[in-house]
Amino acid sequence: RWILILLLILALLIPGLELVLRRNTALNSLGEWLYKRGRYKEAGKIFDGYAEEEEGAANLAKSRYKQGDYESAADAAEQALQKDQNNAETHYDKGNIAFMNEDYQSAVEEYEKALLLNPEDDDARENLELALTKLDKNPPPPPDPKEDEDKKNEEEVRNILDALDNLEARERKQQDKQGTPKTDNWW
Repeated sequence: RWILILLLILALLIPGLELVLRRNTALNSLGEWLYKRGRYKEAGKIFDGYAEEEEGAANLAKSRYKQGDYESAADAAEQALQKDQNNAETHYDKGNIAFMNEDYQSAVEEYEKALLLNPEDDDARENLELALTKLDKNPPPPPDPKEDEDKKNEEEVRNILDALDNLEARERKQQDKQGTPKTDNWW
């Protein structure tokens, strides 16, 4: 009988100890439970409690994405990627966020990163194809004419400097030919 009571006490203490000793694991479990039930706002509050960790930031990005808060989702995904650049799932999520913001070029880049890290990800492959299709229909805006002019000016300056270098090299060569007469004495 005492053994049964002791087992019951232990059964109650173990989850309590996990909550105290491994707080973020317990929070993550609770947040995921809420997320799976479509309670994205509540899950986001839980994930925000430990967003300083990569897993918390990545989960926060997902919950904010599901709430339609793409700007906040992008910030959280970027925070997660600062902690782990090799997380294919977060790159995929960031691609989805960019796609929803109609930034198809960024979406393509993020889906490509996700596929480099996880070549088996069929969702990332399909979304990449979709983003490429959208990108073809909506090409990026043409470059700013001022930037083109700046590039032309920069190229012109570079050409002038190259021409001056060539002129200087030719003049040195001529001076060497006309320069000091050679003697047989080495001293």
